[in-house]
Amino acid sequence: MSQLPEDVITEILSRLPATSLLRFKIVCRSWRNMINDPTFILKHHKTISRRHESEVVMISRRSNTTNKRVISMLRINEDGKDDVVDHDLPTFLNDMFGHVRLIGPCNGIVCLYGYPDHIALWNPSIRSFKQLPASRVPRPPNARVRGGDLGVGFDSKTLDIKVLQILFCVSMDCQIVCQVEIYSSRNNSWKKFESCVPANIMYYNLWSMVYKNESFCWWAQDKNNVEVILSFNMSNEEFQMTQLPSDLESLGGQYRTSRAILPLRESLALVVYRQLEVDKIFDVWIVDELGGGSETWSKLASIGPISGVEKVLGFWNKYECILESSTGEMILYNRVKRTLRNLGIYGKRSRLEVLVLTESLYSIN
Repeated sequence: MSQLPEDVITEILSRLPATSLLRFKIVCRSWRNMINDPTFILKHHKTISRRHESEVVMISRRSNTTNKRVISMLRINEDGKDDVVDHDLPTFLNDMFGHVRLIGPCNGIVCLYGYPDHIALWNPSIRSFKQLPASRVPRPPNARVRGGDLGVGFDSKTLDIKVLQILFCVSMDCQIVCQVEIYSSRNNSWKKFESCVPANIMYYNLWSMVYKNESFCWWAQDKNNVEVILSFNMSNEEFQMTQLPSDLESLGGQYRTSRAILPLRESLALVVYRQLEVDKIFDVWIVDELGGGSETWSKLASIGPISGVEKVLGFWNKYECILESSTGEMILYNRVKRTLRNLGIYGKRSRLEVLVLTESLYSIN
């Protein structure tokens, strides 16, 4: 292979699993330099991401028997059988976090968030883990941090993973003040974001996602209490608001209509469903661009009716929806064949969380 042109070697290596490339670093110095190069790392991740069979599902849940936190990886083998592997978590998570939110993924990296200022980045493909340093940005005077939310994304201009922390601070006169802080993995430091957050994140829900790696999205309400998708672009460091389709069913009501925003291939998907309906139908809307007032939503499909399910958790492998059953079990629904598959993975108190991710060489140490 050493006689091949360098661009051919680069193309071949970019198609290989991350675990193989880690071993290949010892082949020669030129290969090690290539595999460590940020441009190659980005090319590798984009190449692998186009192959849907390389996707794995990360699952966070509480064990029904031990009540301990379990994070597992679900992969479909070549023979079509499910392969579930539990991961040993760093002791940091068990010691510091009561409940860990999985946020991301961004270029194969998952952000673990317990509560304000307790944040970690983790790449399970290469077992790279880092607890972020505590922010030294001064907080609003005479106010206490009472909660927060998080976003993660990729700055393509600086090839940098960034974390956005939105802190909800309560002042002495009981007013809520938001402070936004941005962490840079290149600089390993935090800075204050000086502009305001233009919408209120509906932080009592967990519907948030990375969009096209560079933007992070939340379900939110603008200052007029109108539902919007709030997004933050990590490269431009700007907030944007995207209006929802005008003819959606209102939240709540007799059947407790709800929403979810989820990644679906290269689009952002909005899923609308009635929580209290026995036979649920999930209406899926998609949009390809965010903000600017030019966004166009289109209704992709209505999935169902499906009985015995509580909510949608994600999309996987082109045609499969990840759902949570009424008994807390994770199930797969093939929206083409209209078949259900029980996975035997259970959560506790509706604490099943999933992320669909691909292998990555990104290191955050």
